[in-house]
Amino acid sequence: MSDSEKKEIIYVPAYPGMMPGEEDEIDLLQLWRVIWKAKVFILGFSIAATLAAVFISFYVLPETYKSEAVLLPTESESGGLGALAGLAGSLPFPISLPSGGKSDKILSFLQSRNLKQRLIEKYELLPRYYAKKWDEEKKAWKSDDPKSRPTVVKALQNNLLSKAYSIRQDKKSNLITVSWEDAEPAFTARMLNRVIAELNYYLDNEFEFDAKREREFVETQLTKATNELEYWEKQVPNQKLTLGTIQRERLAAQTVYTELRKQLELAKINEAKELVRFKVLDPPFVPEKKFKPKRSWICVLTLMASLFASVLLVFARRGAQSSTNH
Repeated sequence: MSDSEKKEIIYVPAYPGMMPGEEDEIDLLQLWRVIWKAKVFILGFSIAATLAAVFISFYVLPETYKSEAVLLPTESESGGLGALAGLAGSLPFPISLPSGGKSDKILSFLQSRNLKQRLIEKYELLPRYYAKKWDEEKKAWKSDDPKSRPTVVKALQNNLLSKAYSIRQDKKSNLITVSWEDAEPAFTARMLNRVIAELNYYLDNEFEFDAKREREFVETQLTKATNELEYWEKQVPNQKLTLGTIQRERLAAQTVYTELRKQLELAKINEAKELVRFKVLDPPFVPEKKFKPKRSWICVLTLMASLFASVLLVFARRGAQSSTNH
């Protein structure tokens, strides 16, 4: 672009005699004057909002306590995959040993609807969490209408325990933290101990049931096959039993015995795959310091938010008045 085509940019001040940059300074000064003029409203609004937050945090919001327990999924000391690892090399057939996944199995149960249903039913949590509908003196629901009465199914559908019971896992350390919140400190620790007890019962009596039953069945059949093989090994030829018959029956018994031995080792490995254990690194404790509400944070945040909101209201009112005047 040639010099003749260039356009000269001329600064035109907003007011005569104003130098560049003075307009911004005057705007900021004007804004401060607006704020200072409305200082009574801003302070009054902020103080009122903060006092309301103080009242709500002290007299409306319930105090809750939180207890935590830390679990570490681990191998069982009695056998398990560690004991089978040395056996794998001596077997006449190839096997693959499983790895990991134990924390996922524990986590799945802790998050399951099955566990929540057990806790609600076994420890009668419905009256506690539906206290307004429960008559403590009569030990019965206040309403006679079955549709309005709380049930376990309704509680599960409404996620009754979601506010009290929570689980989180650290992917790096594999630690599982279980927590419970309640207005009664001792109740939080008691419920966590119950959760751990239910987890132990599940792992001991239900989770390993199928693999253990398979192993026990194969062991029973192997005992029968061993007795059968020993019987034919002791037989000698006579008028009723020829040498060919004895050898044929002995070979059949040997084949069954060998196959059952393989199945037994595989059954032990399958059982070890499902063998899940854990250690309680940090047991549940009875909290002495409340977890919520955090009154100081509520008051500080309310004060800051109310100051900001009041200033916005002042400028909004100022803008509305200016537009009306024009």
